[in-house]
Amino acid sequence: LLGQFWPGERVVVGLGGNDIGAQGAGMLANALGQCKALAHLDLRGNEIGPERADSEELASVLGDCKMMAHLDLSGNHLFDEGAEELTGVLVGHLDLSMNRGTRGAGECSGGVQGAGSS
Repeated sequence: LLGQFWPGERVVVGLGGNDIGAQGAGMLANALGQCKALAHLDLRGNEIGPERADSEELASVLGDCKMMAHLDLSGNHLFDEGAEELTGVLVGHLDLSMNRGTRGAGECSGGVQGAGSS
């Protein structure tokens, strides 16, 4: 379903607060791999992490979404290692605030803030 959009159409997916967890994040990553038009993804408060594999799989797929402008992963359970994986995703706005275990991670507009930076 996510891959069936008109060329150039920007896709917004809001799944905040659904407690999808690690298994759901993996299944979502598989589905998102077909959606190159994804521009805005809200995954706040979904119990994602702290396993590095959760964020690695998402980062791998989201790195191919060239239209991504906003990624909200606030309020999950990402730790520094998992947050670092996601900072490689090029977005205009990345929110990693309120994640347990991230030093210095937070909200950043116009670029990506590293999880361990100040």
